[in-house]
Amino acid sequence: MPNYNSIEGNVLFPTIDGYDMYKAGDMALYLAHCDFYPFKSVIDNNKMAIDLVTKAYRDMAQEAREKDDFRTESWAMTSGTLQACRVDILTQYSLLLTMVSLLEEAVNTLCRIHKYLGQFTIELKDVKGAGLERAAKYLKDVVGISGFKADQSWEYITTIRDCRNMVVHNGGRIKDDLKPKCDKFNIGYREEDSQLYIEYADVMKFYEAILDFMDRAFRLEPSTSTQP
Repeated sequence: MPNYNSIEGNVLFPTIDGYDMYKAGDMALYLAHCDFYPFKSVIDNNKMAIDLVTKAYRDMAQEAREKDDFRTESWAMTSGTLQACRVDILTQYSLLLTMVSLLEEAVNTLCRIHKYLGQFTIELKDVKGAGLERAAKYLKDVVGISGFKADQSWEYITTIRDCRNMVVHNGGRIKDDLKPKCDKFNIGYREEDSQLYIEYADVMKFYEAILDFMDRAFRLEPSTSTQP
């Protein structure tokens, strides 16, 4: 789990003294942490809300059972089941979408800061491709940082991103070519319909992995500039 350098409080927020603001990587990392640190409270608050709703349905069903109120008990049990089977999963999907979007913007910001500080004429939009791969190509070919995709978590990070894409473009159903990676990283999906199945613990695992990746990869220094 990452070591948080945060202002004291329940909501995490980075303290600027933990960063070298003369370096592109640290500048971009600070900006990324400004989004990612508070986002942990979003994840935790969703977990608390889900737990409270689940408990409320359970308590309602128990109270109705004690009063022989079958109608209310049935309603509460049905609502609790649908909450667990559908609402909770869709909530985790929304967290996954936001988290990966923040990651992609953070990586793009890293490229933009390197472009500005290095006074490169080539911009990120001039590089073919999209998303994390395009940013990695820019960092390698223009900035001269070759180790971004060589990070130990790159495959895991891109698998998380691919799962996000399945939510956006395929209703959360995992395509066959992604399943081996999901199996490798213990990302769950239902066998009967290939529906991505993630819980609070999975979202937290993704969150910590992304933070850990950024803490390493953003601080890589360019060796040479290969810009024409």
